[in-house]
Amino acid sequence: MHRYRSVLVGCGGRGQSHALGLLANPDRFELVALCDQDDARLGALAAKLGISRGYADAEAMLAAERPDVLCFATPPAVRLQLVELGVRHGVKAIAFEKPLALSLAEARRIVTLCGDGVKAVVCHQLKHAAHWRRVKEIVDGGDIGAIRSFHATARPSMLRVGTHLVDAVLWLGAGARATWVLGQAHGRAAYLEDHPCPDHVAGIVELSTGVRGVMEIGSLAPRHLDEANFWEDVTVTVQGSEGYARVVLGSGWEAVTRRSGGRTESGPADSSPGEPEHLRLLADWLDDSRRVHPSNLETSYQGFEILMALALSSLERRRVDLPIRGNPEAILVS
Repeated sequence: MHRYRSVLVGCGGRGQSHALGLLANPDRFELVALCDQDDARLGALAAKLGISRGYADAEAMLAAERPDVLCFATPPAVRLQLVELGVRHGVKAIAFEKPLALSLAEARRIVTLCGDGVKAVVCHQLKHAAHWRRVKEIVDGGDIGAIRSFHATARPSMLRVGTHLVDAVLWLGAGARATWVLGQAHGRAAYLEDHPCPDHVAGIVELSTGVRGVMEIGSLAPRHLDEANFWEDVTVTVQGSEGYARVVLGSGWEAVTRRSGGRTESGPADSSPGEPEHLRLLADWLDDSRRVHPSNLETSYQGFEILMALALSSLERRRVDLPIRGNPEAILVS
């Protein structure tokens, strides 16, 4: 095992979560410096974590510190610029917040930049919590029989939590790719936010296995939790030939399996942070290229493309086959 020299850009709440994930793996990472354009925010996190070196400029930090790993948690509008900086300064890995990008063209550029030389991961950390892993065990173990369908819902928007939702469906579907989608979009208020997108998208996703999923993401999604738990109202139900399994981010898991005799089994939500495991798996991938990270850039791009295809389908009033052909630029328009 190697210990990787690391730096962090972005010292807000999500940046702190990434920093704590690095520090939770002291045998795998050395967090040597922080960067933020807000001096007060930078100073507060540096003092809290005991990090002595701070920068206001990411390029200056990369040039001075020469890290193995660039980690960043910033507004999505600067994803591409930071990836470009990391690649230019020769980092071995880049770990960054979701969403992958704000446009299909930008996402494709990030994939191209990283290529075979940089191991990049997007922070889809929800699947490391115990209740998500329990549903994965039930599905992979065949306890609900063959997968028949998915129903996935999230009340936050497609670029805030919808990206986690699609990632979870692909993960629970054993990595099957989507072959086409048919979608509809609604609402313009979220275009005024820093994650600009429709208020709601919904549609059908067909996977290469022939299994279909129904997705409802945003303001019209069904409510499984009360308003106080809005951000945790994220649900995936896997219907099988002999039962079902459901996970709700904010309340836990439940299942009826062929072993339960019609009885509903359940368990609580695991609220422990997923970033330590997410980053530990990145160190494992750096150690051994065969140990591919479950939130690797290729998989994250597939999930992002599904969301963009749902919006494109609504815009062009047609089924969208995947991968998306050409380079449509105006998918997320108000």
